[in-house]
Amino acid sequence: MSTVMEPQDAAATERSQAAVAAARAAAVLEPGLDQPVRLVGARLRLAGIALALAVGAGAGWAVWGSLPNAMTVHAVLAHGTAPVRVSAPHDGSVAAFLVRPGQPVTAGQALARLAGPDGTTELTAPAAGTVSALLAAPGAQLATGAPVLALDPADAPATVRLLFDNPKDAAKLTPGRPVLVPVPGGGAVQAVVDRIDPLPVRADTLDGTLPVAVPGLPTGSAPVWLAYARLPQDVPLAGPLAVDVRVDLGSRHPYQAVFGKEATR
Repeated sequence: MSTVMEPQDAAATERSQAAVAAARAAAVLEPGLDQPVRLVGARLRLAGIALALAVGAGAGWAVWGSLPNAMTVHAVLAHGTAPVRVSAPHDGSVAAFLVRPGQPVTAGQALARLAGPDGTTELTAPAAGTVSALLAAPGAQLATGAPVLALDPADAPATVRLLFDNPKDAAKLTPGRPVLVPVPGGGAVQAVVDRIDPLPVRADTLDGTLPVAVPGLPTGSAPVWLAYARLPQDVPLAGPLAVDVRVDLGSRHPYQAVFGKEATR
């Protein structure tokens, strides 16, 4: 005897079978549903670790790393720490100069003719060197001992005279600091700071003491600080020369560069 299924029963059976199939599918898919979540979480942890390492490395470099620290300074290459002043041996006046600034002279060479009470006499060079400045004008009246001209002495050690117009820059200098000095013919040599004048001088008092004009220096009553550095003995120096030198201030931490602190080590 055959059983005929009613349409309503057939529909119910299909719905039941569909529900069973859906449940089975869910049972298959559910164990892997959290795989993307675990993958994203692992990548975020790795990115966090990498960021922490980068920040730590940057902070360590900022504190314990170092950067070069140097400054450019106007300077004069010359012999000795100051020129030799040739003075009038008696009262009188300059009748004529026989040399010009920048001219090399030998010891005993006539430099000027002086008119005095006893007639005309010659002023001679006390040492070999280069005429660096004429300190009197022709016809000007001179007292005994008044400076007439200045010489850069050839037999004195080659020296770098460093000139500062900023007290903060001058305060950074200490004896023993290396100085990179350009020399005639190209290249550079290293000098070493060996003396620093404790007090500044007026810019206008440097007239005649600097063997050459130095571009960029102040004038008038503005203060100028002086320091001196030794050049190697084998550096050829024919005469005075104005240069810009680089003073090595050691090194500073990167955070000091960012915040403008000049501490060195």
